[in-house]
Amino acid sequence: MARILIIEDEPTINMILREVLTDEGYEVDTAPEGRSGLNILRGNSNFNLVIADLRMPDLSGKAVVEAMRSDANLKDIPVIIITGAVPDSDEFPAPESYQATFGKPFDLMDILAKVEELV
Repeated sequence: MARILIIEDEPTINMILREVLTDEGYEVDTAPEGRSGLNILRGNSNFNLVIADLRMPDLSGKAVVEAMRSDANLKDIPVIIITGAVPDSDEFPAPESYQATFGKPFDLMDILAKVEELV
């Protein structure tokens, strides 16, 4: 079964995504912020997908994606970015470094469809 890491600093969104994806049969791990998410990835690169919030207090989604793309063990893991704001274009990582983006609030069915497509 596909393994997904959710990196999201809003506990409610983290919980909802985890529950919905688990109910769909995915193995799901979560991290409450970017630095811990990156540490989880570096400790175990057996993830099939990362869902990362763009704006987080310690390490942004952009920084997480950039670190993943520069790490040989993580560079090929697909990434979905979620964001609660319309950020400036320079807040996003390079377009080729992630596979999808969703604004909050998002439709869970859209997220599920994209997850299924990517894993």
